[in-house]
Amino acid sequence: MLRAHRERQKKLLPLFSPELRATRMAFAKGIWDLFLVFTLVFWISICFLYGAGYDTMRHIKDSTFIFRNFDDSQTANNLSSMIIAGFENPNAPLLKVYTDSEKYDSVAAIKDAVWKGNAWGAVIVNNGFGKQLEQALSEGAEYDPTSAVTLVTEESRHYFKVIMVNKAAQTVLTALEGPFSQQMFQQMVTADGANATRVIDQANANALITPFSYAVDNVAPYHFDMSMYILSVTLSLCMVVGSFIPSNMWKSIEEPFYKQVRITHVIALRA
Repeated sequence: MLRAHRERQKKLLPLFSPELRATRMAFAKGIWDLFLVFTLVFWISICFLYGAGYDTMRHIKDSTFIFRNFDDSQTANNLSSMIIAGFENPNAPLLKVYTDSEKYDSVAAIKDAVWKGNAWGAVIVNNGFGKQLEQALSEGAEYDPTSAVTLVTEESRHYFKVIMVNKAAQTVLTALEGPFSQQMFQQMVTADGANATRVIDQANANALITPFSYAVDNVAPYHFDMSMYILSVTLSLCMVVGSFIPSNMWKSIEEPFYKQVRITHVIALRA
């Protein structure tokens, strides 16, 4: 038994030799350095690329939205004028008006254009909007503000750009809800002989407060692809590891040799 114990010790002793211990420490240090490089350099650079150091407004200025008014009422025309004026903001997408054009003469054609990539999105004033709003304000009929305008979007390509562009368009439409509500209330008061109380009593409260809003119709929703995410992370790790390991191997192999060389040895060899 004692002999077997000693033989086992002889087999285990090389595993705890100074050389192997130094190799294990170098390997652990390499893994730690790799973690720091991947965490600090890679992800900070990605955050900087899509964050403060990236001109996000460049995408918004280059994007194009289709606009079409399918309702011929005066209320819809007033809303169309406000929408067109709102998209003249330099921080808003470029709005191309096709109301008086034969192109994009149906909602299906507009959605197909956005689907094919001919436009980044579309703003549609729905047919019957003016009549429904007038009935809600004068007779108190049921009314859904989101049925007024449809915002057609698409998120299947250029995800980060689409998110920024859609957010800019939604910001413009949301900012118009208050001014349009004031305009409609003033028109109702003027038409009713400056009797604001009567207008409030007979109107649908929802239509009076929010006469216009929008509904988002995403024709191509974004789907998170786990396989592509794993592939991207794997390729990133391979690039970092591929650029890091050779230098670490050089240090682990050659450094002990250089540590043994002294100036006196070099002088002696040159002599």
